[in-house]
Amino acid sequence: MAIAVSLAPEPTIISPSVKVGVPPGLKLIDSDKLDLRSDEEIAAWLQRPHPITSEKNVWAFWHSGYTGMAPWVQRNIINWVRRLGPEWTVHLLDNLPHSETNVAHFVESSYFPDAFNNNTMDGPNVGPHSGDLVRLPLIWKYGGVWIDAGTFLFRSIDDICWKYIEDPTTPFEVAGFVIEMRPGVNCMLNGFIAAKRKNPFIKRWHDIYLALWEGGVDKLNCPNLNVVMEAFSDYMAAFMCFERLRKLVDPADGFNGPEYYSKHMLLFPALRETYYFQQQTNWSGNRQFELLTAKRVGEGVVKDENWQAAENFVTDALANTSTMKLSHGPPGALDSFLADLWDSKEHQEKDNVDGTFAAYLRYGSVHFEQTREMIPMKMGCPTEEVLNCGVLEPKEV
Repeated sequence: MAIAVSLAPEPTIISPSVKVGVPPGLKLIDSDKLDLRSDEEIAAWLQRPHPITSEKNVWAFWHSGYTGMAPWVQRNIINWVRRLGPEWTVHLLDNLPHSETNVAHFVESSYFPDAFNNNTMDGPNVGPHSGDLVRLPLIWKYGGVWIDAGTFLFRSIDDICWKYIEDPTTPFEVAGFVIEMRPGVNCMLNGFIAAKRKNPFIKRWHDIYLALWEGGVDKLNCPNLNVVMEAFSDYMAAFMCFERLRKLVDPADGFNGPEYYSKHMLLFPALRETYYFQQQTNWSGNRQFELLTAKRVGEGVVKDENWQAAENFVTDALANTSTMKLSHGPPGALDSFLADLWDSKEHQEKDNVDGTFAAYLRYGSVHFEQTREMIPMKMGCPTEEVLNCGVLEPKEV
């Protein structure tokens, strides 16, 4: 259980819109490590392609481009750039015809199904499906970290995972967050994936997902959650492909998924590192909106029980969880989503109103660094039946 944190006795930094002290469990980031360009300058920079000079890339995708994003999502990406500074290059790609940042300039069409290449995908999940298709090829070809655009980043990528992936003395080659999909069965989410280029697990994972699109794999495990299974299978297909691969031993080339999963993956619990805020609010987007919309500083603010609840919620998130992933699905899973509220015209600026707890959360995500140690999960080999078959060989499970 997390320990609620409160403000330090004396303020140590003043912002025009957020008066803050440094809460316990956090420290200030030196300003020379930040990208100090204006929001407008970073936004313009994000809409241009950038050379790939190392594996320290952050990959994100929005099928309709930067201008098609809700304002709160735009601010997420801008804040990544500002926080990560010059050591990391953030690449925001799209699938817009004639766009300089179209993913086609980075990845060959052979990595994608015809529906993606021809822009004939339809239905409510075109954006998520497109993102699922592009993330693994980008990491495979260039290396780096994929982060879903709806994610707040509260910790440096180096401290989350990259220093371990780069260190040749550690066994770790892939990093991410895992969640229990079924009792006793953990699966890595694909909203945060880190690996160096040419990683064998990443390539096979994408091969399975592409084959699923092209009708080449007939049967996959499907976890059981409290949602309509047709919608779940559609929305979460990439996770099911991961589950197949981590159980698979390929007799053709000796690839051993269970062994790779247990030895070479640096995995952290998603319920702490990306969905912690959900647990603290009983998975209620309405409650999250209420807390973050509340005024933190300014005239007439009363530091009552509601104020303290919002203060604890934000400082706890900043100090004790590395990311905060907001999403719109899977459909029917929850009664309310904060992302949907912030998407609406009525509330599209509420994530950054001066003096609110939301503005404080954004400010802290850029200016604070955590002092806690992240504890990875110890992943044993999967206990379910091992699949002895080729990566794309149909297999009933």
